[in-house]
Amino acid sequence: MTTATNEKPQRPKRKRRFGNVYSRKWASGRRTWSAAWWCKVERRTLTRAFDTEKEAKDFLAELEKRFLAERYEVPPTLAEADQQEEKARVAEERPKVPTLLAYAESVVDRRLEPVLSKPAVGIFRAAIQAWSDFFPKGTRLDEITPAKLLDYRAWRTTKRYSRYRDKAKPISPRTVNADQTALVRILNEAVLDGHLVKNPLAGMKKLRSARRQRRYMTKEELHALLTKCPEHFRPLVLTAVYTGARKGELTRLRWGDIDFEGAKIALYRPKVGNADWIDMHPAVAAELKRLRASREELCEKGEKLSPEEHVFLSWHGTPFVEVRRSWILALKAAGLAEREGLTFHSLRHSFATHFLQGGGAVTDLQQQLGHAELATTQIYASALSARRRAAVMALDFGLVEGSASSSGTAATS
Repeated sequence: MTTATNEKPQRPKRKRRFGNVYSRKWASGRRTWSAAWWCKVERRTLTRAFDTEKEAKDFLAELEKRFLAERYEVPPTLAEADQQEEKARVAEERPKVPTLLAYAESVVDRRLEPVLSKPAVGIFRAAIQAWSDFFPKGTRLDEITPAKLLDYRAWRTTKRYSRYRDKAKPISPRTVNADQTALVRILNEAVLDGHLVKNPLAGMKKLRSARRQRRYMTKEELHALLTKCPEHFRPLVLTAVYTGARKGELTRLRWGDIDFEGAKIALYRPKVGNADWIDMHPAVAAELKRLRASREELCEKGEKLSPEEHVFLSWHGTPFVEVRRSWILALKAAGLAEREGLTFHSLRHSFATHFLQGGGAVTDLQQQLGHAELATTQIYASALSARRRAAVMALDFGLVEGSASSSGTAATS
């Protein structure tokens, strides 16, 4: 009997590191395969079921590679795997939320700039510039939270962008509140566009801001201003003094808005978004007629001014954009340069003050100024309450010399 010397010895079967694969035959005749292994993380035996033996062996082989590479993690169960796949599918189907900066720029360009005044649009653009320095470039709309707004407000109080003011001066709460208002408006637009379900900043309180003292000019100061005002600037100032209209409402006036026969001026009020007719004072009518005649002298013979031409022009012959320089020159000419806090808007305050002092009704003043709320107009009335002043002046606690109470006290003693 001979032995086969050429046969190779059989190698022992390699023991699988993570357990073994076994099959199960069900009553229906279907056979499934399971992979079982000892999990050192959860310290128990885990199993996963598969349709074929190959899938089970490949699964254990992959676990072995991860173990050797020290990247082993507990594989999800079938239910957990289904949940992960569903989340991934929903994430792919969900529309991408735009970033804050890109969306804000788009809203300002498409929706706000065509309907708002230039100063109002400038507030939004200044806010976007500040946001770009604080929020990371890829910050999405749905990542804005109340906590991030609080962090932004704290940061904004130390950041000044103006080139003309003292940069060491802290930022006022009014500026920070303006940025918050702009951010809330942008998020409201995002809700309307379907990018957000609700505005996360809705209802958040603003910083407490001290009310600015309303500066107004006396009749003598107004007379000096009108007589010394530069020639190109005088029609605008005079119209503001006699109408109380805002600067933006006057600079956009065109000749078609002036009704000399009815003594009316048609004003568009961008701040409240409506149009209104106001009464035109005879002094304003005379000034505008003189201005129109001087303009027509520069036209060709017999040619009239177009109703679409602007009424008030700068010394360059173009519509007013900014009146700060002309206003400073007018104050210096009138000797009012040292008066602190006087701005072009002070003419509006002056009109309201003298209107009420002359006996005008608060409701009439509300219509003239174009206030949406009567409470805004009541601020002027409360500052000029004659009854309140009389009640304060009538108070006597025996400290005023010659008063009845002080003399009675002396007689008693």
